[in-house]
Amino acid sequence: MLEMNIIAPNIKNGGGKELLEYLLEHLDQMYKEIMVTVYIDKSLSYIQNTKNRKVIVLESAFEKISLFMKKIDNALYFGNLPPLLKSKNSVVYFHNLYLLMNLKTLSASSLKFFIKYFLQQIYIKKFVSNVDIVACQNNFIKNKFVKKYNFQNVEILPFFRLCDKKKYDFKDKKYDFCYISLAHPHKNHFLLLDALELLSKKQIKVRIALTIESDKQDLIDKITKINSYGVVKIDNLGVLSKDCVCKVYSESKCLVFPSTEETFGLGLIEATYMNLDVIAADLKYVYQAVEPSMVFNPYSARMCADIMEKYLKGTSKESVPLVKNNIDKLINKVCNYVQK
Repeated sequence: MLEMNIIAPNIKNGGGKELLEYLLEHLDQMYKEIMVTVYIDKSLSYIQNTKNRKVIVLESAFEKISLFMKKIDNALYFGNLPPLLKSKNSVVYFHNLYLLMNLKTLSASSLKFFIKYFLQQIYIKKFVSNVDIVACQNNFIKNKFVKKYNFQNVEILPFFRLCDKKKYDFKDKKYDFCYISLAHPHKNHFLLLDALELLSKKQIKVRIALTIESDKQDLIDKITKINSYGVVKIDNLGVLSKDCVCKVYSESKCLVFPSTEETFGLGLIEATYMNLDVIAADLKYVYQAVEPSMVFNPYSARMCADIMEKYLKGTSKESVPLVKNNIDKLINKVCNYVQK
C-alpha cells in the first residue's frame, strides 16, 4: 500500500481547515489504496481514523516542533513551513500572505505579530530546500515566493471543495449580498460596514449575510448600530459549517469581497461556481481567481457603496471562474502516483 503523510499541526481554522478537511475526504473516497497519516492540532481532534487514515493529535508545542525534526518521506507539509531534515517526495503547501510581507509592513503590526512572522520567514529561507516542491494557489503568490525566498521549484496547484449545486438550488434569494469570511484585519469588514452605513443613509434597502465571529465585539457593535436605522439588514450568522455556507450562497444573489490580501480567494471560486455574481476589490489576486462582475477600490467605503448600489440597479455582468481544481495532481506529487 502506498503511503502519504500530511503534516498539518499549524492548521486550526479558516480556509486552511476547509482545505484540509476536503483533502482528507477526497483521499478517503478516491484513493483507498493510499494509507494516509495526518498530524493535526488538538483543536481538530474531531477528525477521526478511517480504514485508510491514521490520525495523530499533537497536544503540545514540543510535539509539533519534534515532528519537524523527523525525516518523513511522501509528505505534504500543509502549514507553510518545511521540515528541518531533507525528505523525498515532499511538498510544502504555502497559503499565508503574512510570510511574504516585508519587514516594514510587519513592523507596523504588534510586536508579537512581528516576532512570529519574522522568525518564520527566517526559518523558511533556511530550510525550504529540504522539500522538493513548494505548491501555491496562483501565479501572483508564486512570483512573490520565488523573489522573497530565492527558491525556484514552485508550482501552482490550487484545490478547493465546491458546493453541490443540485442540493442547494434555491430559487428564492433571501440576501442581496453575502460575504463568507472570518473577520481577520485584511478581510476589510470595517470598510464593508462603512459602505453599508452609507447605503442606509441614502435609504437604499439591502440585506446581507456575514459570518463574523462572536468575539469581534467592535464589528458586532457596528452591525447593531447599522441595523438600528431600519434600512439595511445585516444578518451576522457567525462561524458556519460547509453545508451552511453552501446554503447561504444558494440564498444570495451576489458575493461582495472587499479583502485587501489573499493567497487565493477561495470564496470567489466557491461563489462563481454557485452562479453568484461577484463584486470584489480591484486587486491582482481577484483576477487570478475569477473574472468579476464589477470591482471597486477596497480602500474607499464610498466607492464600495456606489458599486453595490449600481449592482442593485441591475448593471453588471456575469462572473466567471478562472481556476481548475488540482487536488489529484497535488496528491500525485506527494505519492508519485497517478489515480487513472
